[in-house]
Amino acid sequence: MIQGRPSGHRFGLGSRTGMVLGVAIVIPGLIATLPVSAAPAPDPTVTAAYSTTMGGPGHAAMYPSGMEIAPNGNLVIADTGNNQVAEYTPTGALVWRVGSEGSGAACGANPATFPQFEQPRDVGVDSAGNVYVADNGNGRVMKLSGTTGKCMIKPFKLPGGGAPIGVTVSTTPAGQLVYVANGTKSQIVVFSTAGAVVRTISSQGACTLNRMRDAAADASGNVYVANYESNNVLEFNSSGTCVRTWGTKGKKATTGVCSGNAGGTFKNPYGVAIGTDPFINKGKPGEAIYIADSNDDCIQEFTPTGTFVADFGSPGTDSQTGTFTQLRRVAVDSHGNVWGADLWGNRLVEFTRTSSSYTYNQTVPNPIVPPGDTDTSVFNQVRGIAFDSSGDVIAMDTVNQRVVVFNASGHIINTCGQRGFTSTGDFNWPRGVAVDPATGNYWIADTKQSDLQVLQPTASGCTGLAKFGAVGTALGDDNYPYSIAIGGGYAWIADTKNNRVESWKVSTRAAVAAYGTKGSGTGQFSTPAGVAVDPTTGNLFVADSLNNRVVELKVSNGSVVSQVATFTAGFNKPYGVASNGAGLLAVADRTNDRVVVLNESDGTVAAIINGSDVTGGGPKSLLDPENVAFGPNGKLYIADTYNDRILVYTLTVS
Repeated sequence: MIQGRPSGHRFGLGSRTGMVLGVAIVIPGLIATLPVSAAPAPDPTVTAAYSTTMGGPGHAAMYPSGMEIAPNGNLVIADTGNNQVAEYTPTGALVWRVGSEGSGAACGANPATFPQFEQPRDVGVDSAGNVYVADNGNGRVMKLSGTTGKCMIKPFKLPGGGAPIGVTVSTTPAGQLVYVANGTKSQIVVFSTAGAVVRTISSQGACTLNRMRDAAADASGNVYVANYESNNVLEFNSSGTCVRTWGTKGKKATTGVCSGNAGGTFKNPYGVAIGTDPFINKGKPGEAIYIADSNDDCIQEFTPTGTFVADFGSPGTDSQTGTFTQLRRVAVDSHGNVWGADLWGNRLVEFTRTSSSYTYNQTVPNPIVPPGDTDTSVFNQVRGIAFDSSGDVIAMDTVNQRVVVFNASGHIINTCGQRGFTSTGDFNWPRGVAVDPATGNYWIADTKQSDLQVLQPTASGCTGLAKFGAVGTALGDDNYPYSIAIGGGYAWIADTKNNRVESWKVSTRAAVAAYGTKGSGTGQFSTPAGVAVDPTTGNLFVADSLNNRVVELKVSNGSVVSQVATFTAGFNKPYGVASNGAGLLAVADRTNDRVVVLNESDGTVAAIINGSDVTGGGPKSLLDPENVAFGPNGKLYIADTYNDRILVYTLTVS
């Protein structure tokens, strides 16, 4: 139980941060006037008491977006959705698994410790079995022991910054080198195994890097790149000069080997591996280039000069026939057998090389373990929370790419959505959800796809109704929409990377207005992550994360009229905000691992929740809470994001 200790009333120009007692106050932008003779009314005492937990970690599924074969024949994977790296035997027995979500610098401060990751996207393995991890979200490459998974040396830093998305260790005439695809900078950075930068390869001649995902070198030192956006393969020599390109964009289909596309046509090549094919040279061994063609869900093989050799794999969900759901990487063992890492199929798939073809051999794990689907094991990074008219809880399960619907007692009613890019209900790391009170429809901020979607409620089968918006800066466009709130007939979006909020008329699904520019002044935001509507005043609250404040705005007919106030309480990246309409404002203070409850009237702290009073199992602390919401029962619901649960608190005002 945590009880707030109210202090004196605080006001400031457009802010609630300066102490004032017993004076007349008339402040532009603030709806507050106190007569000289009036003493401020004391703030109420608020007691926050833990009530219950909804959901829980559903991390049994494997999310392999990176894979390599170790010298001992074991499989090393980057388990992106679980923020871990793991090693398995070829039959699927776990050898070790390490990592947790975070940005800690353990590898630098104390190398012989276990690492933290933010969406590790790929792994490479050297001849000694050491593992190199593309720690995408933290912008670094980690070197781990292949025996224990512990850190070995300080992380490799990318020159000029960026985010590593692919990593391969290749043996070349110059020795073993680490090839890192830095997609955000359109560069291939080549490191020594000790972390020294050897060279940087950029676009040159006909070889134009375009959101590439992976790179690897052959025995002569030539570098091959899976050039994702341009749907081709690039080849550079060891000094970075363009040698050749091959490949064209394939047709759109969903059945057949490589979706029916002929060899050498691609739909977003993602992974590349160099290996020995025992039959490539008229029945004799030779070096081959293998490409994981992600949106064709197949693997294609070529000679080092780009001549097509074979393709295998097709789209599908049957785990015993060699299909893929969202293929990411390819790896080759010492016998020429080929593995595919199927990120959204939650599996690794092996094909055996014969003299004439490739034949499906096995799937790891077998059987496939799906994302959690029980009342206490379901979430992988819960974020948005909303409520329908019957009191059901609608929660956004980000890594599992779906909406989860609970009844008021915490029992799962249904899940809606899946990973994808084609239809309404196909999501790409969605964060925000709101319910239209007039129809019960779910409005979803599909964050990485930078669009909005509308689905019917689960009682109507979660049927997709609309999908709109695109990446951009014009009205109606978005860039990384993180949160969504509906009030007064308008949907408000935290348009995060555009540093603004945007409104849409719910009944017509038409964009109305955008407000905000990048900065820290009035009318400015820096990575706004959360929005909420006061159910009484209709005012809009914005969690302005990198400015470490919450901004209150007066709105009318979908447009911002004025800035009413700002709230600061020692926040460190506030990501979520909610008003109960009765004077309390809850803020998910993410990096401080707490929720702060404020008095809206003056910004004083009424209560702080850190999870220390949680009972019945589970961590006794919050871990990166990203959202809060007041339910129709008046209770406070906290998206304890990296603890994969919703905590429910009762707030008592006296």
